[in-house]
Amino acid sequence: MLITDLAKNRGSALTATDRRLVAVLQARPAEAAFWNAADLTDPLGLHQSAATRLAQRLGFDGYPRLRDALRQDYLAGSGPSQRIRGRLERHPDDVLGGFVDDEITALAALPQHITQDDLDDLAAQTTAAGHVYLFGRGNATVLIELLERRLRRSGIRVIVLDGPVRDVAERLASIEAGDLVLACAFRRAPRDLVPVLEVARETGAHTALITDTLLSLSPQPDVVLAAPRGGGDEFLSLTVPMAIANALVLTIARQAPDRALWSLDRLESLLERFDR
Repeated sequence: MLITDLAKNRGSALTATDRRLVAVLQARPAEAAFWNAADLTDPLGLHQSAATRLAQRLGFDGYPRLRDALRQDYLAGSGPSQRIRGRLERHPDDVLGGFVDDEITALAALPQHITQDDLDDLAAQTTAAGHVYLFGRGNATVLIELLERRLRRSGIRVIVLDGPVRDVAERLASIEAGDLVLACAFRRAPRDLVPVLEVARETGAHTALITDTLLSLSPQPDVVLAAPRGGGDEFLSLTVPMAIANALVLTIARQAPDRALWSLDRLESLLERFDR
């Protein structure tokens, strides 16, 4: 673990306060990838400057640089098979019960990372957009499929940026100012995410990202909804980001009930016609 190696190498320069902070970072490596200075220091009753001083004694310009290094260390950790082994080792006898407990813990922590105000802002951008462009790769495509169906049912015009990069480019060619690119990405940024964000920014479209650890993208999305999916280098599910996606859809329905609920009623009547 990087924080352990840094503490060993710089041990003689660390104060007692520094060591308290290091102990917290060692105990919660996954969560620490999301923390700002206050998240680290406030529970210990310390000023945020304590995090800055620790980072500097460990060889960084400031705490954000230390956090970025810890995040890269976390992301570069174990591969998929090791992550599954880690989860199984913690719950060798009751896989289901252990999994449920872990997911409940991650969900219970969600409001600490994302507020209703955050969802309100993104929902307003979504309903105001001429078109919403959805982007995701790998496991994130599950969320994109969910969002595509539910946003369309809510009366939102949706375009999915999927398939080969040529297909993505062709669909993105129609983007206009006021549109929204909503991306989902976890652990690492897909290679074509940055070009998608760049095109959106150049066009004057809004951008948003649902993620766990991708907090330092360039260009930075206008809105970032980031929350941990669990702790440690273990198998992590999509329970938390799926909760975010569903909460967004519900927030849209609350903000624009005439549009969203009318669209759902219209769909129901059409389904009844086709089922005759």
